[in-house]
Amino acid sequence: MQDGILTTAGVLCGLAGALPRRYEVILTALASTAAGAISMAAGAYLGTRAEGEVLEGELHRARDEVVNEPYLIQESLLDQLAREGLSREAGYRVVKLLSSAPEALTKTAEEKVYGIGETLVSNPVTDGIVMGLAFMIGALVPLVPFVLIPLTNYGLAGAVIATAAALFAVGYFEGWLADRSRWRSGAHFLAIALGAAVAGFALGKLIGWLSGVEVNAVS
Repeated sequence: MQDGILTTAGVLCGLAGALPRRYEVILTALASTAAGAISMAAGAYLGTRAEGEVLEGELHRARDEVVNEPYLIQESLLDQLAREGLSREAGYRVVKLLSSAPEALTKTAEEKVYGIGETLVSNPVTDGIVMGLAFMIGALVPLVPFVLIPLTNYGLAGAVIATAAALFAVGYFEGWLADRSRWRSGAHFLAIALGAAVAGFALGKLIGWLSGVEVNAVS
């Protein structure tokens, strides 16, 4: 959602600075939002699928090593437990106990020795759908005020204010989750939003100037 909010706000500011007619800004922003949502969904699907295939391969190799070279795995697990502060004697007892249950040894080795596990494997279809929908919902935050407010300049101001408020809320919530300063976290997100809006508008003005399009405040 944060990506949808920030990207769409930047696109609106850039288009408002480059295109002279309001309906062109709206249509182009809608097309950009649709393309962005599809792209994010496809990217999330492909990325999660590729990551899942790599993790599945690593899990398969890890399980083969546990079966074919159990002593090497036990020694690696013992070293890892020692690095985490467990005494050699206590680690040896833990590894010996785990070795009596091959499945428990396999699961522990996957996490402690290889740093992987089945919980890391996500569903690519779910990730793609969630990412695409989240992007579209986030895009509505700046898009709705711009569409509803009839004058371009006022609509743009409404979009920027809505974007700033939404990102401040996201930052505030992130600070609450991370047990950090909520206001500082919100202000950090707000600064990024305003910076993106200013940069997008300036870039749009530059593109308009380079293309020879005269940009005025158009209702």
